[in-house]
Amino acid sequence: MLKLKGKSIVSLMLFGAVAGVGLSLGTTTANAKTFKTYPWKYGKTGKYAWSAPKDDAAPLYYTNTKKNGYIWNKSFTKKLHNIKNYQYTSWYVQKSFKRNGKVYYQVTGGKVSGYVWHGYVSPAISKKISTFKSDSSYIKYLNSDKSQKLSRAVLKYFPNAHVSVDLSRRGAGQSVDNKPMTTAMTTSNYKHVINLTALSHNLKTSYGSTYSETILNTLDFPVTSTNAAIAKTVNSILVKNGYT
Repeated sequence: MLKLKGKSIVSLMLFGAVAGVGLSLGTTTANAKTFKTYPWKYGKTGKYAWSAPKDDAAPLYYTNTKKNGYIWNKSFTKKLHNIKNYQYTSWYVQKSFKRNGKVYYQVTGGKVSGYVWHGYVSPAISKKISTFKSDSSYIKYLNSDKSQKLSRAVLKYFPNAHVSVDLSRRGAGQSVDNKPMTTAMTTSNYKHVINLTALSHNLKTSYGSTYSETILNTLDFPVTSTNAAIAKTVNSILVKNGYT
């Protein structure tokens, strides 16, 4: 949550599609456990097995190596990319499988996709908001953790804002004592609360029709574009709605 100068309280709740990326982290965490396997028909040495994460949704990953590590095509006959050149890319893992005894991931990051050894990437899973006891510790986390790249990109458009861990907990609907089946925290004790996440703009389809996209929609698909591009779209929606 962001507190601007004066009495205005701005509620900007940023939710990553699967990683819990955002200023209001709440208890959103990703579950990458597998629940069944399927035959994977590509590769020179026959059929391999790949495992689909629960609901086909794995957390976002980031590159964790600066050494040569290649992203391959389906049949592993061509090196498509060197992952060391994508230090700031957020990867979405669509499936995992074994090939010659090693686990590989099918990854997509913006316009780049292919198959990579799992050891070259690590999950960008955010911490629960309840683990932060002060604004300073929360801000340090937002400024440094790789899971918060989208948060940092958006925060650049709020240079005069103060990040409040209390508001973030309330915006995420965290329970009063961090236990289930208790009253959720709300922003009712704050004045002038504005839910910026619900603001929208109109876009045109390839068929000429229009549809409405909210800031939440924009933030909900972080792998379809770069973090900078998503943040720019968020800002453009804010500007169109009178929030400069």
